[in-house]
Amino acid sequence: EETVIAEEAPAAAAASAEAETTAEVETEEVTEDTARSSAEDFETAVTGDTTAAATAPGDNDGLSNFEKALLIGLGAVAVGSILDNGDEVVSNSGDRVVLQDNQGNLRVLKNDDALLRQPGSQVQTETFGDGSTRTTVTREDGTKIITIRDANGRVLRRVREFADGSRVVLFDDTEVAEPVDIASLPEAREQAMVVDTTDEDALRRALSEAQARDVGRTFSLNQVRLIRKVRELAPELDLDAVTFATGSAAIQPSQAEELTSLGRAMSAIISERPGEVFLIEGHTDAVGSATYNLALSDRRAETVALALSEYFDVPPENMITQGYGESALKIPTLDAERANRRATIRRITPLLRQAVLDN
Repeated sequence: EETVIAEEAPAAAAASAEAETTAEVETEEVTEDTARSSAEDFETAVTGDTTAAATAPGDNDGLSNFEKALLIGLGAVAVGSILDNGDEVVSNSGDRVVLQDNQGNLRVLKNDDALLRQPGSQVQTETFGDGSTRTTVTREDGTKIITIRDANGRVLRRVREFADGSRVVLFDDTEVAEPVDIASLPEAREQAMVVDTTDEDALRRALSEAQARDVGRTFSLNQVRLIRKVRELAPELDLDAVTFATGSAAIQPSQAEELTSLGRAMSAIISERPGEVFLIEGHTDAVGSATYNLALSDRRAETVALALSEYFDVPPENMITQGYGESALKIPTLDAERANRRATIRRITPLLRQAVLDN
């Protein structure tokens, strides 16, 4: 097993200010028809099918307007395609793709701007010659969220620009991160944070005070997402009250009510410290294929974050979502186990390169 993991140097013309005049520009106003709510399921099923012909480039029939919009920047990549970094596309449901590397490891890729697509927002996507994109979401209050992605859809940088011109850099992966020596990292905590999820004050204190283990360095967002021992440096909080119907990634309003205290606590924290970043994780049990479980868990993580934004005004740009499928079973069993079908949250700000506030 590889113990030192190095990242490839990120390359994105979109990150260069000098590239402003060389991009293909698309502009769109998000409407109710092109924005999914947390109570709605996705139009396409997560089948885990590795041979679906419907994923051929240019064949978008059957996708909703919302999912077609997601393909901007992600690319209509066919199952069996090999990306520039050597990863193979093994599943494509229209809204996200599952990739497999040469060691057999799976990861899911989607448009991280999906959460930002709220009715009334103006979305401008600039696509550069190298395939990288710069997306600017402008809200009705004048706030702008600017996200840079590379040609493979990996999110590299996100900035919130307020109407008064001040800016917050939420994360920045445009520079090469120091390799991660897995063997040198401490073991994960044995238990998640134990907090009364109905107590807003307790949740606010727990999330604010949750400190990542000090290992003398910070990490890229990509390292936090992809390397389990890195993200486990930050305490996790299980969202036990949130459950999903079998095969579904929708949360009904009655379920969303269970997130009230958490949503209010997160909103208050971000209001005080706009650079805070939270990772919302989705997990499944081990029943079904690994590809199916990975994509489904990623959809569910997105829905939890969407509900937090819709109902409790948690800024979506401060949330990163990632599904891990059956790779982190809470209870080690291959059987159907409800405890493994869960969502968790981590405050990952201390792990990331320091967010910068420009006045």
